[in-house]
Amino acid sequence: MKITTPHQKLLSALEIVSRISTKHVTLPVLQCVLIEVTKDQIILRATNLEISVEIILEGKVEEVGVVAVPAQTLLQTVQFLATGEVVLRVDEGVVTIEGAHTETSIKAIPHDEFPTIARVTSTGVVVNAEMFAFGIKTVALAASHTSIKPELGSVFVQQKREHSLTFVATDSFRLMEKTVPQKGVALDHSFLVPHRNALELARVCELVGGSPTLLITENQCSLAFSSGVYITSRLVTGSFPDYEQIIPKEYVTTVVVLKDDLQKALKKTNVFLNKFLQVTVTITEGHLTVSATNNDVGHTTDTLKAQVTGEELRLNFNQQYVVEPLPHMSDESLTMKFAGIGRPLVMSGGSDSSLRYLVMPMNK
Repeated sequence: MKITTPHQKLLSALEIVSRISTKHVTLPVLQCVLIEVTKDQIILRATNLEISVEIILEGKVEEVGVVAVPAQTLLQTVQFLATGEVVLRVDEGVVTIEGAHTETSIKAIPHDEFPTIARVTSTGVVVNAEMFAFGIKTVALAASHTSIKPELGSVFVQQKREHSLTFVATDSFRLMEKTVPQKGVALDHSFLVPHRNALELARVCELVGGSPTLLITENQCSLAFSSGVYITSRLVTGSFPDYEQIIPKEYVTTVVVLKDDLQKALKKTNVFLNKFLQVTVTITEGHLTVSATNNDVGHTTDTLKAQVTGEELRLNFNQQYVVEPLPHMSDESLTMKFAGIGRPLVMSGGSDSSLRYLVMPMNK
């Protein structure tokens, strides 16, 4: 096998596939990128059995062949090349990478056990890659990081209204919902993408950009880009919770506060959090107070001016759960709706109806 390819094109492709490849005790070939060269195509493939990617690489074919080479080793080699073009050739199980005044050899791994990357066959819809990534990255923080309930460790994608997609994630203690514009998109059904896979789809969308075709079957979804990048992920079987049922219909108190003020007050509590990461939120007429106490360190209190409607309240929250969504809220002011003692808080931007964040208070 022998090919010549532009250095930057090869590097960009390897930056994508190297994140997919992974070390595997019983299947070492999964740490590799499979390079398959035919008479008229150079194809790079990688998979970790959860998510797979295929990239058609620009270049000149001099000799056909197939080789599996450790992805990280190849990436790190190519990163340090200062050359316009790279020559890759394979001789007797060794991959040689040649650039201007440089040559590196890497031992190949037998490629016979490299899994087949199945193509999703269904009617696709064209999506905006930037908005698709934005939706995933906004809500992913609320997904569960345990595998006990796979549906909670996923990002739920649905279409609630025309020309948009809605992304949702929850770990049962908090929930984030984000709706992004997707002109002309019509989904036949919703789907659940594993949390890590969803973030990888978002990363590829940001790197490649454009308007890929989204294809969905019962067990898989894929994004096919016109540039020759194709990424596919398994889907979670099961049902996402009917989260609309847990979002309160009525609230006892509504607070409007400046986001920066709240963010600064919450960050200040970092030093004074106890082992439960607890902050106390107290609402009185015209004010919202944030406080935290650590018996070994001390106590802090910040009282913020706020527009308050309704009852006075005092609730405890996990500080991280209240801090983490704030960077995703674009407005200068926040609306915080409290349903009462022991009931959820719903946060949104002052004038942004595209994002809702629900968080449960702590019992202690």
